[in-house]
Amino acid sequence: MFVLPTICAALTAPWWGRFADKFGKKTSLLRAQVGLVAGFLLSGFADSVWWFAAGLILQGISGGTLAASNAYLSRLFKDKELANSLNLTQSSARLALVCAPIALGLFTHIQDPLMIYRALALLPLLAFLVCWRLPDDTKIIDAQANGCNKPAVKPEKLTANAVVDNQDTEERRPFSHLLWLQFLFCFAMVVTFPYFLLYSEQLGTQSDALSGFYYSLPHLVYLLFAFQAKKLTWSAKQQTQLGFILLGLACFGQFLLMESSWLIALRLLFGFGMVLLFSGLHLFVSQRINQRQAGLSFGRFDAWGKWAGVLAGVGASYASQWGSLHWPFLLAALSCGLGLLVLMFFFNEVQDHVGTTQS
Repeated sequence: MFVLPTICAALTAPWWGRFADKFGKKTSLLRAQVGLVAGFLLSGFADSVWWFAAGLILQGISGGTLAASNAYLSRLFKDKELANSLNLTQSSARLALVCAPIALGLFTHIQDPLMIYRALALLPLLAFLVCWRLPDDTKIIDAQANGCNKPAVKPEKLTANAVVDNQDTEERRPFSHLLWLQFLFCFAMVVTFPYFLLYSEQLGTQSDALSGFYYSLPHLVYLLFAFQAKKLTWSAKQQTQLGFILLGLACFGQFLLMESSWLIALRLLFGFGMVLLFSGLHLFVSQRINQRQAGLSFGRFDAWGKWAGVLAGVGASYASQWGSLHWPFLLAALSCGLGLLVLMFFFNEVQDHVGTTQS
């Protein structure tokens, strides 16, 4: 039941991406919010496990709000401005992981746990009202928001030479390699999540609140420093390489850890690795995105991250069962190592620089 919405979202994300490219990014945003409202209400008023599962499936099928939001932003911003915007949308996801456990605690003593889903339906409803007032992305938009003075342009308004240059750039800088980096990063991050509280207690952490703090610390680091990532002058490849190194070291250190005294330092290192990886990947995306198929590109990018999350949950379960609660961190470290190999063999620094200059 826990992974059911994620599996459904992974299966349907590319399809919804094509929908956004055909009917508009704003339209896709609105349909996603309506679907989530319906899915939460269906689960919240379910009178059997099958209706509850149907609600979860509807939530997954109707999801893709992050991908739809990123595709919409790609019509307003380009290059590094787009990368900075993607960093900020990811901040909302990190903030949710910090706030959700606290909010869940408010509902632990209610008699009807399904009330949680009814309350959660208010959030996508509010998001729908916010998105309703957004400019229509199918029109020419004067993108003055967030200091961006470059107006967005309809794809059909591009000159023939610009289209040819863009196609040539995309051919030399394949987007598919980014999907492997996204998969390996998401797997490394998510595989450490499911059993972390038990792992922390095994290290001698006595307080549930302190275990929760350790869990949330990397996300807090991201929230504090994601706004500063735009000041980095390193290339996308350099940021991603250093991010994989820091994240890998943090995970391998937690695999070897026998007591909680060094846990806070390793969690901080984990958080800085996340900041650099998200920033580097988003910069890569901004350099390689196909503007005419932004919805499909972000849909695929989001789907690979979700498949990584599903396999990470299965991997964490088996690793903890057959090894110990430390073993998911070893899987995460190995995934980071594979990410470095992908960067080494499939990413050319000079090629990316040329592509950015042309675009």
